[in-house]
Amino acid sequence: MRANTLKTGLFVSLFLLVTTLFAQGSRCADIRPFCAGNEELVFENSNRLNSEVVAGESGPDYGCVEFPRYPSWFYLQIEDSGYLEFLISQSENEDGSGEALDVDFVIWGPFNASEDYCNNELLSEKNHVDCSYSEDAVEVAAINNAKKGEVYVFLITNYSELPGFINLKQTNNGSNAGSTNCAILNGILGADKVVCGENETILNAEVQGAIGYQWFVFDENNDDFVQLEAENKAQLKVTVSGTYRVLIQNADGDNTIGDNVEVTFYDRPVIKEPVEAIFVCEQDSLIDLTIKQTELLSLNASPEFYKVEYFETEEGALNNNKIPDPENYSVSRETILARIVNLESGCISDIVAIHLDIRRLPETPLEENYRICVDAYGLFNDELVLGKDFGKSYEYSWYNGEELISSEYDLYLYEESANPNYTLVLTEKFTGCEVRFSTTVSYVSEPNSVKVDILKGDFENSWTVEINASRNIGHSSEFEYSLDNGAYTSDPVFRNIQRGVHELQIREAGGCGEVVVKEFTVVGYDFFFTPNGDGYNDRWSVTQDADYKVLKIRVFDRNGVFLKNIDPDGEGWDGLVNGKLLPEDDYWFNLEYVNFKTSSRHNFSAHFSLIK
Repeated sequence: MRANTLKTGLFVSLFLLVTTLFAQGSRCADIRPFCAGNEELVFENSNRLNSEVVAGESGPDYGCVEFPRYPSWFYLQIEDSGYLEFLISQSENEDGSGEALDVDFVIWGPFNASEDYCNNELLSEKNHVDCSYSEDAVEVAAINNAKKGEVYVFLITNYSELPGFINLKQTNNGSNAGSTNCAILNGILGADKVVCGENETILNAEVQGAIGYQWFVFDENNDDFVQLEAENKAQLKVTVSGTYRVLIQNADGDNTIGDNVEVTFYDRPVIKEPVEAIFVCEQDSLIDLTIKQTELLSLNASPEFYKVEYFETEEGALNNNKIPDPENYSVSRETILARIVNLESGCISDIVAIHLDIRRLPETPLEENYRICVDAYGLFNDELVLGKDFGKSYEYSWYNGEELISSEYDLYLYEESANPNYTLVLTEKFTGCEVRFSTTVSYVSEPNSVKVDILKGDFENSWTVEINASRNIGHSSEFEYSLDNGAYTSDPVFRNIQRGVHELQIREAGGCGEVVVKEFTVVGYDFFFTPNGDGYNDRWSVTQDADYKVLKIRVFDRNGVFLKNIDPDGEGWDGLVNGKLLPEDDYWFNLEYVNFKTSSRHNFSAHFSLIK
């Protein structure tokens, strides 16, 4: 046992710290029932972090527990007579692990159920049943010869002051073991009653074998219970809020069971059904249901004491399946249900419907893309009219990119824009719901320019023609090509072309603009020569043709330095300049020729190779 002087000294110094802020069960007035049954009672202890009740209240005789530090109060009632043994332990963690903490206890009894257990005269030395003040974290408490119906009061203290958990458990069983009455956990009269929107309620204290009932109501003026003289039946009709007590005499005549219950009458909250629906823009995925909250609560004083709950269905309201986030509700139906809850009483109102007016906005009046033919100045061949008149209930806003360009229902376009993207914002005036429609205008036109590249062919005396038709900036034109009045193709490369004059036709694939006609001449020339005197390819020459006449030929090195004039009608060039054979390399030539069909003069340039 601890030294008495230590506990007495601490009691004097710490008792002065006691205030009116109590932890649950830290005062006898807050005593809680305990039923052992087959289970353990595990509860958080009173400690210096959760309670300002450092010492047990004055008045009771604590016996061996000279300093009842951080107390917790319980009571139990005997169900079956006999011997009861309890294990009381205290540890750091709820599962019994961690640091073992010193625990003490004292038991008073036996008392009748009708008695005031917290009366100091009852919690006296003469009523001590068991007590321990050891330094152990595990204590054993015993009640001998307990009788059915008797009540015993437990005080369990936390000498360590540290946060932790207390475990209370009956450990004995068998033929001589007594048991505890678990009915006291809810009491004969059940939990305190909240009566919503009714003028009366019935308290039922009926117990099998009872031979008498007495009913009492607490009188605040006298600070005591007053008997209701005319009430002696198992049931009591209650019409006024208050605390009621019943005493029940059993068939033995020597034991009385008692119980208290508090009854409180409340008016039900009144909910106002919204006058108007919540407008839901069809394109919105989320809406705020709480925008009707002020209107729903408007018939109740002090709306801050109420909350609104929302449900999708009546079954959901019955099962309390609330919409979890009403401020961000994903619309899936046209009606939502709501009710009001009183935060103090838990009373609920009737259910009202909130209608969701889902606005069916017009479908898109625009195509995804418009293909427009423009001329060389960017003007449309035909004006483009976008939009549709949906009536005066809508506002129209046309944007070219980010720029607002019109507020009319239709938009007339005559010329190309640097930004080909157009958007119509259609807004319903009454609700503010809006929908956006977007389109892109693709501009097409005939080629801006055409270049014909004549390349060496795959076979001797044949050429390949590659056509490069350029688009206007910002246009998406696609072109088709025809050579010498042949079929049109999207391939810009023609192979195995013979020398002579040819006509090329180019058109925009969709038929926009004029067909561009370009004439070109394939001049025959040697792609290489080998001036080594072996009699093969010793000279380089240009071939004359019935379609054209070559007038001049000039040869240059790869740096553009003029080397020699060649006679178009001569035998060709032998690779000599000033009597010296030029090195192996690529050389360029430029020739002037006349087109016999048009009598027009042209220049042509290409390159060839000197190979030794």
